[in-house]
Amino acid sequence: MSIKIADAELEVMRILWREGRPLSYKEMRKELEVTRGWNKSTIQTLILRLRDKGFINGQHDDAADVIMHTPNISEHEYIQAEGQRFLDKLFDGNAKKFVTSLCNSGKLDVGDIDELIALLEKNKKK
Repeated sequence: MSIKIADAELEVMRILWREGRPLSYKEMRKELEVTRGWNKSTIQTLILRLRDKGFINGQHDDAADVIMHTPNISEHEYIQAEGQRFLDKLFDGNAKKFVTSLCNSGKLDVGDIDELIALLEKNKKK
């Protein structure tokens, strides 16, 4: 499966990942109408696109007479794939170039740097 989820589709995926259970269109619509101001047809289109792309699965729940949607890809799998695509696109796949850029950006505070050092030390031992 090619990992390409549009930003708007990602909002639907985030709800599914966060909830960790099958959700109906109505449940997702209720949140997205409030948080994003999207109308019914926009939300339905996003769900259909994600199903067509194979990112979510819809199973009919006979008892409730609704289709319940579940993700076919975990949030971790998506983040790993997007992270690699980001590295490939902007840093020629070189993680060191990315970390250098991040360090030189001035956006890291002392706590962030300490956490990164600890993470690097942990991975160094592997």
